[in-house]
Amino acid sequence: MIDKNIIFDDVSDNLALWCNAGADASELARVADVVMKRKLSVVSLAPDSIKTIWPWLENVKTTMLARFYMQNKKISEQQVSDVTEKINAALKNGADGAQIFLSYAALNSLVEQTHVVRDDMFFNKHLSIGLDINEIDSCDWNDLFENLQKINASSLLLILGKDTGDKSDFVGRIYGMLDCWNTENKFDLHFMLGQDFCRIEQVLRLIKTEMPQLEKQVRFFVSC
Repeated sequence: MIDKNIIFDDVSDNLALWCNAGADASELARVADVVMKRKLSVVSLAPDSIKTIWPWLENVKTTMLARFYMQNKKISEQQVSDVTEKINAALKNGADGAQIFLSYAALNSLVEQTHVVRDDMFFNKHLSIGLDINEIDSCDWNDLFENLQKINASSLLLILGKDTGDKSDFVGRIYGMLDCWNTENKFDLHFMLGQDFCRIEQVLRLIKTEMPQLEKQVRFFVSC
């Protein structure tokens, strides 16, 4: 559990919890306990965990997001229909919203098919779009932001799918994103960088330097 990761105390206000799939009832009880003790504002869960954990977190000020994954570079109507049905089931079980993970190449397809019905699907609910930052080039950020605005996303979750260490251009990609950030972006900024405090520290340092007003909107998911 993240309790043993003392180093993360330095960024405790920006932490969120990622609960791995397949957690049983006892593990979910422990997750709920961590969320409450640390007063975490966001927790990411597999859809089948929502119903079990909801009674513990029902009256807690945390946002429970159910995770969903969409394959392929072009999203079909059937895929949208399938994921919509699963999201609706998770919302009925107590989820406060959904995280949809997909490739950057598929984002435009998803947005074109769902932006008209987004508010009906997610009325008063959160919609987070998860993308691998390694797939996003410097010339893509403006289009990406426009798509997130169009779909009225609550947050953008950037994942570091593969970290090549010193050979990585991760810092440059974060800098490029912040350089393109505009006042029309009303969504929060989330990250899934694993347990690597160095990467978290790099992101926070850049945000505090380049766009300090974003700091309160930033969350880093750590897994349990």
